[in-house]
Amino acid sequence: MSIRLYDSAWVAVRGVDTPQQVSKDRTNPSAFLINGYKYDIDGRAFLNTDAGPDILHLLSLQDARTLGLSTQYSAPKSLLI
Repeated sequence: MSIRLYDSAWVAVRGVDTPQQVSKDRTNPSAFLINGYKYDIDGRAFLNTDAGPDILHLLSLQDARTLGLSTQYSAPKSLLI
């Protein structure tokens, strides 16, 4: 299965009961953060970091809406002036 991560996506992660939101790592443009773990754009554990739990699947926009999750991008507070 192919996964392509993007900022503000929602994913199901092995061992975690609730969906987790993906955010872009602002210190490394090639990394994404999920629940404190770093992943590359293809959903693999990022090189030289502790391997995070496996990503089971990317939630569709409809799945996210059905679960009442935000499907809108919101910039991190550190980027807002």
